[in-house]
Amino acid sequence: LKREQLAREQGRPVYTLTREDESMREALKLFQAVRDDYRTADYGESFNWDEIAAEYKKQLIKFNHLPPRELKTPEEPLDWFAVAFRSQRRKDCDNVDLFDADKNAYEEAYYATNKSLLMYWYTDLDQDNNCLASCVWTDRDIARSVNTLPHHREAAQLSAGSYVHYTVDRCRIQWDPVNSTFKISPW
Repeated sequence: LKREQLAREQGRPVYTLTREDESMREALKLFQAVRDDYRTADYGESFNWDEIAAEYKKQLIKFNHLPPRELKTPEEPLDWFAVAFRSQRRKDCDNVDLFDADKNAYEEAYYATNKSLLMYWYTDLDQDNNCLASCVWTDRDIARSVNTLPHHREAAQLSAGSYVHYTVDRCRIQWDPVNSTFKISPW
């Protein structure tokens, strides 16, 4: 309740727990790469979305006691939003400082958004120092709002000199309830 009040005071969207979101949170625990170049390859083709879809269907039964998202029809697609931070680290950057800043930003986002952050996943560096960090959110506006949080701003400032380059990909993860599949597309 305190977090919801703080979010409202700060003008950030407020998240309410739903059956679909908690099912997705559980299904995303299976999230893993299906190809070696996932750090730089297409997000929709790099991960085990079919396996996650099958688990999502199972989890919907488990979380039937939670309120559902408000939908116009049962066939209406559901959306979640992913942010993929792809980077190539400089060889001389301080990985410990980056790790600590990242951890603080994750914890801040998870709790400040009342657990709207469903998944946070990151990788080790590959042989070319490429890395991928990805998070999945219940809501696009909430995902955008965390950029204003103090630890996120600190992490962004620290990371500015740590990378050869970086990109931020934003994807819509859309559940098709008729075909029981996910479609991944830019948001």
